Amino acid sequence: MLRNFQKSTSRTKALFAVAAIISAGMANADPALAQDRGTIRVALNEDIRGVDPARQTDGMSDPVHMHIVEGLVAYSNTLEIAPVLAESYSVEDEGKTYVFKLRDGVKFHNGKVLTSADVKWSWDYLMAEGSVWRCKAVFEGNVKVASVETPDPLTVVYRLEAAKGSFIYSLARTDCAGTPVFHRDSLKADGSWGSVIGTGPFTAGERRIGEYAEVNRFPDYTSPPGDPSGRAGRKEALVDKIRFSVVTDPAARIVGLRSGELDLSSVSSQSVKQIQAEPSLDVVLSETTVWYALLLSQTDPLLQNKALRQAIASAVDREAVAQGVTYGLSKGTTTPMPRVSRYYSPIKDEPIAANPDRTRELLAEAGYKGEPITIIANKSFQSMFDQAIIIQSQLQAAGINVTIETLEWGLQLERYTKGNYQAQSFSYSGRFDPMGAWERIIGPESRKVWKDERAIALLNKGLAATDPDQVRAISDEIYALFIEEVPAVSLFHMTQANGFNKRLQGIEASPFDAPTLWNVSIK
Repeated sequence: MLRNFQKSTSRTKALFAVAAIISAGMANADPALAQDRGTIRVALNEDIRGVDPARQTDGMSDPVHMHIVEGLVAYSNTLEIAPVLAESYSVEDEGKTYVFKLRDGVKFHNGKVLTSADVKWSWDYLMAEGSVWRCKAVFEGNVKVASVETPDPLTVVYRLEAAKGSFIYSLARTDCAGTPVFHRDSLKADGSWGSVIGTGPFTAGERRIGEYAEVNRFPDYTSPPGDPSGRAGRKEALVDKIRFSVVTDPAARIVGLRSGELDLSSVSSQSVKQIQAEPSLDVVLSETTVWYALLLSQTDPLLQNKALRQAIASAVDREAVAQGVTYGLSKGTTTPMPRVSRYYSPIKDEPIAANPDRTRELLAEAGYKGEPITIIANKSFQSMFDQAIIIQSQLQAAGINVTIETLEWGLQLERYTKGNYQAQSFSYSGRFDPMGAWERIIGPESRKVWKDERAIALLNKGLAATDPDQVRAISDEIYALFIEEVPAVSLFHMTQANGFNKRLQGIEASPFDAPTLWNVSIK
């Protein structure tokens, strides 16, 4: 009896703790907000860095920025580039010049009409000396822009130092706020940052640090044409306001969804069935471009043996890893190229499952005598640790002697950056451009696991190519070499789960980490 009382008391305390977290996350919120039929309430795992899309971009801030600012182009759900502020664009001078024609009549949030001069001013601000804009190094380095010209109010010309097909993909990068265009009135009279004035369907609203950030419907918004797809196509602000609330505890986010305090929140894979069982809730699942892999160092004395690396790949059941780590939400894959990309081209009879007979042949060819192999993992990102445990079991069953070394994430990242490891259980943030899928691992830098000169040459060729068919052919060449050389074992792309209140209409799956909330209404 006492034990039951203690359990009940502990459970009550836990529920009060979760309620306190929710209250903290919604601190100072309007009591009527939960009943407001004109406001969508979204949970953020952490506070945003800020509302300056030129300097304060990260995984939490980007979902807010993308509703306020737009760029010339953006990614669709199939990871293709589509015009947004541009009406169209053309590639000239054998890939060294990009000409953008702007949509006429687009308005900033201050009522001013967009011109090519605004695009150039925004570009100069982003690329100015001392700027910390995330993509500045890209456009000063591998995709170097020589000049930006404005021959008339609706034409912008980008001239590159060398032909780079990757330019257009870099321009649309979501982690760089899509190379945002904003009005110069975003700055104060002294040149310091004031408040962002963009062209998006929502304007910047109230922000309380540590609590929430809001965006408000822009009544004079002019939408791009076309069917909605990803961050392109038709956009309509169908609600008055979106509030992004900071709710750091996963349990508190689920409680918030159940109580109606929240309309939308990312949820863990293991919570999906639980949420789907709720009559007022549902889950949207999106296979993202976030890639999980087992990295194999080719500079390690033991793993320099290609046959041994091939044996390791042959012994891994990728589907079992994907299903086990994501509670059945993700599928195994042998390539870092995401399935949603037009450049996804799996080899015939893609070897997702383990092949014990082939593994034994390769181990014999490698002359493997049971030498130990250490996989580095961490517990800060549970998926990385879980996949290491599953892989260890699979490899040991195949006769490969594997141990796991668990490090703090910071130390594992340092080892990764220096290339100081045998094997690592690792994941890479999303990449949407075709060569970006490969660039994550190819290169001479110490952090890149694949330093093969043939792969580097193919990557550089692919980055320069502007013809999609040529890009696909190059990607397929890299893929075939990847399967042969095994610098890493590709495992799966993470499926993002977002729980939402069924009062929301229009929530769609997409390969992006955060769902777009234009074209979403409240019934």
